[in-house]
Amino acid sequence: MGSDHFQSNGAIRRRVEGQPCEFVFDVLVDGEPIRRDTVVLLTEEALRFGDQELPLNTVFWVSRRAGLMLLFGRDLTLAVLGRGGDLEELARGVERGSDRAAQRSLLQPLTREVVVCTAGTAVSGQIGTTRISGLHLAVFTQRGLHLFARSRSQSLEWPVRRVAEIAAGSGAHGRGGLSLTGDDVSLTLRYLFPEEIQAIAKVATLSPEPAAEPEAAIEMFARGEVAPPPPASLPEFALSAEALREAGDSAAARVQLPESMRRRLGEGFFVRHFQDLGEIALGPLMLRKSAAVASGTLRRAVEALDAEQLRDDAEAAFRAASEHLLEVYGSLVDAIAAERRLPAALVESTRAAPEGRTRLAEAFGRSSAALRATFEHALARQHLVFQRLRAVEHAAPETEEDSLEEAAGQWRAAILELDRSYGAEWSDLLAEMAYLWSDRFVPELVRLSSVPARRLSETARLAILATVTFTIVAVLAWWIL
Repeated sequence: MGSDHFQSNGAIRRRVEGQPCEFVFDVLVDGEPIRRDTVVLLTEEALRFGDQELPLNTVFWVSRRAGLMLLFGRDLTLAVLGRGGDLEELARGVERGSDRAAQRSLLQPLTREVVVCTAGTAVSGQIGTTRISGLHLAVFTQRGLHLFARSRSQSLEWPVRRVAEIAAGSGAHGRGGLSLTGDDVSLTLRYLFPEEIQAIAKVATLSPEPAAEPEAAIEMFARGEVAPPPPASLPEFALSAEALREAGDSAAARVQLPESMRRRLGEGFFVRHFQDLGEIALGPLMLRKSAAVASGTLRRAVEALDAEQLRDDAEAAFRAASEHLLEVYGSLVDAIAAERRLPAALVESTRAAPEGRTRLAEAFGRSSAALRATFEHALARQHLVFQRLRAVEHAAPETEEDSLEEAAGQWRAAILELDRSYGAEWSDLLAEMAYLWSDRFVPELVRLSSVPARRLSETARLAILATVTFTIVAVLAWWIL
């Protein structure tokens, strides 16, 4: 099954207290045709779609990819595609009801091989004479590859002769793959991040060290049951309230204002305006960072800074800031028009500002494209942290955390780079907005202010005079009576 079986679609959810959570996703049950725009209901007991359901207590693994989630149950395997925030909400709901004991029994025997990464993947090919196809959970260790699907499992020991990366399609980061080739092996695995492929390539062509003698005693507990969760340790973020203020002041200083317009708007108008824009655009990111700092554990910190949700937040916030700018401009146009009683057609054509809207949209598109790689890198590092966390939680209590610390350090570096890039792109957007005010909007306001005020017609003046006269006569009559 290739990496382009799904097309991106929006998901719609409706949550009512005590009722199922409703989404719309593309759904693929392993071995069946894809179902487009399928209503998916998440209840406390099951995931329902069409005339089928997946009981949550049969789910032994949930694998998140970029815009894609694969669910592995004892009797059913399926994949869904949708927006990042919707998938994250669905994934957490499924994981809450999943079979934790099955996860432990699956991973614990493999932790002594040292888990490199785990991934939901679409597999095709063969190991020896066994043909393999469809959706599988792949556990890559330093000793080999283990594939799981429903009640089936297959294993492959390293080394293989060749590992080759399969590039993802345009805009499908996290949906590339690799091929493994050996004397009796020919496998293709898809839905892998580049960072996972690199980690697998480091071990797959090497002969592993001799396995240690298995211990006689069987571990009674997994590490996650007897040890506290790894604590959160976050870097010092560059974006802050102070940085927000400085960016707003810098943008305000770029706006060129003639003296007449300066008197009309008053001192500090654009300082306040750009501060408002910054709070709209960066507010969601600041809230997520605050939640991550207060989270206490590494897992909750990573969840708070989920890269897909951050990307969705950024796009929505940047659009909201652009709309707010246009609303402020429109309100100034309306104020001048009302003051000078200008024709409605002139007001509307000035207020529409098509060139300004186009310029904002282009600037937004450039910023989104510039941030895409940074978000994708953070997303890949985030998935590796979750994989290592899960491996450590299900491992024996004395298991070392070196691989988790390495993954967590790489994730922190990716988040810090995302923070810097986000701030840099917002500063560039603010500069573009300042130039838009100077080049387009302020000149339009000045032009509108210079249009001669429209005098009232003779009929209107007579009507007003008659109304005032009638009012005076009525008042005098009331006093006399």
